[in-house]
Amino acid sequence: MDDQTERPGAEPSVTPPESTSAPREGPNRARVAGAVAAGAVVAAAAAVGVTELVRSRQQVPAGSILVNGAVHQVRSAADTPLLYVLRDELGLHGPKFGCGLGQCGACSVLVGDRETRSCLTAWTAVHANEVTTLEGLPARWAKQRGLSASDAARTLHPVQQAWIDQQVPQCGYCQSGMMIMAVDLLHRNASPTEAQVRDAFTNTPPSPHLCRCGTYMSIIAAVRRAATAMA
Repeated sequence: MDDQTERPGAEPSVTPPESTSAPREGPNRARVAGAVAAGAVVAAAAAVGVTELVRSRQQVPAGSILVNGAVHQVRSAADTPLLYVLRDELGLHGPKFGCGLGQCGACSVLVGDRETRSCLTAWTAVHANEVTTLEGLPARWAKQRGLSASDAARTLHPVQQAWIDQQVPQCGYCQSGMMIMAVDLLHRNASPTEAQVRDAFTNTPPSPHLCRCGTYMSIIAAVRRAATAMA
């Protein structure tokens, strides 16, 4: 399914569309990796300013969800997959539609601290938890490190930076989900072995994370690089 396809009635995207082509040369791979980071930094600046206000609330209001530190009202039906709310209503293009069956991981987001396949999860099922997408990772890291809003706007999550440093993306379509899985893993295990990284990406239900371009060795290297940076 084309990454730019939206459901009927979708609001205009508020972030630039991403390329789903598969660049083959090194410089192009660097630009893809940079694009992964650019949208995230912009989103962080907006999110970090409202995070403390949102954190102080006792409950997320009915009909709303907490995404990347901000509360958003949702118009979609109660059984609408979270993925469509994130993309169509909130204009977040980090999570991708890959298979629609939770079998590839391209749609993954964090619900609380755990990786979740948003194409299978109704938005109402996450009402009581914070959802973090690729765009929200910098603000999440800034909060964990106690950074100021100005510093947060210039900061990437170490997982994102490791993905750039290792030049992981080729087409880049699956990489948002891969980074989300890496953040989940490093939250649970600050210094995973290669075998533990492989196990996390392969045996986390409901299915392995799949990379169309086969960048698995670079992904493993990036996870371990991020672990070192976060130590």
